[in-house]
Amino acid sequence: MINYTDNYFDLELLRLSELKLHEATENKRLRNIFSRIARAKFLMNPVITGRHNDDLILLDGANRYGSLKEIGCRLILAQVLNYHDKNLILDKWNHLIYDFHLNDLKKHCEVYELPFKKVSFSKGQEILDDNLNYVLAADIQYDENILIKLSHRLENIIMQLDAITKLYFRHFVFDRSESDIKFSDLRKYTRRKGTLLIFPKFRKHHIIEIANSDYRLPAGISRHRIYNRVLHVKYEIKKLMSDKNILQKQEDLKKLLNEKIDTNKVRQYQESVIVFDE
Repeated sequence: MINYTDNYFDLELLRLSELKLHEATENKRLRNIFSRIARAKFLMNPVITGRHNDDLILLDGANRYGSLKEIGCRLILAQVLNYHDKNLILDKWNHLIYDFHLNDLKKHCEVYELPFKKVSFSKGQEILDDNLNYVLAADIQYDENILIKLSHRLENIIMQLDAITKLYFRHFVFDRSESDIKFSDLRKYTRRKGTLLIFPKFRKHHIIEIANSDYRLPAGISRHRIYNRVLHVKYEIKKLMSDKNILQKQEDLKKLLNEKIDTNKVRQYQESVIVFDE
């Protein structure tokens, strides 16, 4: 149980127009979330934003953002973090694509003149760790890996990653895989064959640059590890439709949070949690 909010977590009502995005939406997930939000009376989970100077960068929740915008909302409930806070760690997701073959990726590289070479997994990982402009692709079933060289310009890297992810986003089932999972464990425990794509690890200054540009990272690559992430606030969606009286709504939100805390309806968990999504 927690009994205070100030300096512990910061929930705010923000105008959708204030937020800057650094990643694109994922069409399938967007459709599912849109259907759920369009039918619902409440927004359960706030999006995550990072404050950088005068900018508010959307770090997590692009599909919720897109869904609320689509149904006409002007406001969004957000957990606001200091983007310079060392406890806010920028990580990444890798993509495990089922029934996707390295040959399909090689053909793409040949068409778009992306240099690639065969490498051992450890060597490819070593090169990837020290450079932004590479992608490592590893076959889960067979011991074959290729290292794809990308452009040195950030804008071109984003475009090349977008073209690669479009090979499978609508055509193959894939899972996001945590970057710290050992490849040997992934090969040992996965029950399906496929290809693991290991993406470059971006830095916070890259996210800031992307958010202030016209291009976006493909969905599901960047991952921000959030300390004290707030879930299940249950805020009425109808209150998000208008941005009038935002100060009063903000005050009402604070009262709602304090009431939940004072009536022992808030819990804090430190242990790792496994969730089966609907």
